Amino acid sequence: IDGLRVRQMFGSGVSGTVYLAEDESGTALAVKVFQGMSINRALLAKTTARLEIGRWPAGVMPIVSASFDGRPALRVTACYKDDNGQPSSLQHRLSSYPAVNSWEIVRELATALASMHNRQVAHGNLKPGNVFFSESGSLLLTDWAMGQMPGIGHLEYTDSFLYSPPEQLLHPDGYLEEAGYRWDVFAFAALSYRLLTGKFSRCDETFAQVAPLPGETKREGIIADTPKIAQSLKM
Repeated sequence: IDGLRVRQMFGSGVSGTVYLAEDESGTALAVKVFQGMSINRALLAKTTARLEIGRWPAGVMPIVSASFDGRPALRVTACYKDDNGQPSSLQHRLSSYPAVNSWEIVRELATALASMHNRQVAHGNLKPGNVFFSESGSLLLTDWAMGQMPGIGHLEYTDSFLYSPPEQLLHPDGYLEEAGYRWDVFAFAALSYRLLTGKFSRCDETFAQVAPLPGETKREGIIADTPKIAQSLKM
């Protein structure tokens, strides 16, 4: 990757693989190399461009650089990791919740979503693994406009399905018709409920069996039946 020294793999998911890298000054960076069939390049470029207008919105992970039309497509951000070298994501801290600061995290999550919505960008992919914390402890959202999005050629199971509304699972093209804002409200409520209670708001026993364990980013061998998940969420 031009101008960067890639050190090691940092993590992987359905949309791509993240590598630890350094720039010429030795600054640590995270480089996400996307799986081309699992993203909508034009949608990522459009939503990111909206966020870049004026001052970067608070509560959203800043992008150092990106190439959404490259082969492969990639995105570079600062590297957020804890003292043990693990990603400083909510997924890696999930075993600590509910906690005394649960409501504080919920408020920060709401503020971050509002700042995205003010730029006419719906996140559409809320889950613990896409909520990070900076060195100062501030919440940062990442991986917007990914997952169950319009124009995706191939998408494996992701735990964002457990927080998504039925409408998104069944009709992802609704994102282009501004339904994504309503999707975010549903996912925000589902994620907040888990932060406050430690449980999923619906189908907790079933969803807990297919959700990644705290500190892990995925469950292997899960084949998603999205219509069945959508039906469960409607119950």
